[in-house]
Amino acid sequence: MRRKFPAARPPLPAFFVLTVILLLSGCDLYGKVGGGDANIEGALPYLLQGEWAFIPGTSGAPADGYIITGSAIEYVYHGKSSAGMDFKGDIVFVSNYSSDSGLIIIKYTVPPAYSGYNGNSFCATYYRGLRSNSVQLANATTFPAYTCSDTATLEEAKAKFTRMTMGSYVSWTVTQPQTRIR
Repeated sequence: MRRKFPAARPPLPAFFVLTVILLLSGCDLYGKVGGGDANIEGALPYLLQGEWAFIPGTSGAPADGYIITGSAIEYVYHGKSSAGMDFKGDIVFVSNYSSDSGLIIIKYTVPPAYSGYNGNSFCATYYRGLRSNSVQLANATTFPAYTCSDTATLEEAKAKFTRMTMGSYVSWTVTQPQTRIR
């Protein structure tokens, strides 16, 4: 007695799912991701958009915070020496170093008013450890003077603020994680 076996063929839905997975695995949800020290233009991660704040201790009052939209950043400092450190700016360039870190360059619309501001137009904010409810955000600062590291042109900012020079402008050991407020 002979048994008939149907021809071995993968079910069409499984083939379709596998094809979609393979196609999407090459996609990057954050735009292009830079390799080495390249600042490759990318898109602002949607997850980064919102209101972020560092809230120390039990006071419930933020020490500093960011409001990030698809096109702008606002930084507000509530510390004891807040003398004019707040600023606002339009996002003019984004480079994603990985899915959870990168660089945002802004052009000031309202520059900081403190004595360390050098009068230039372009500023950088680095981010890392991006999660749904937390991220580390740090404005590029010249140490140990704690002055702005701003540049006059966007091209200068792209060349100056890179993945490799990040450590010259940001001290991650003292940068507190920001918590999503909304």
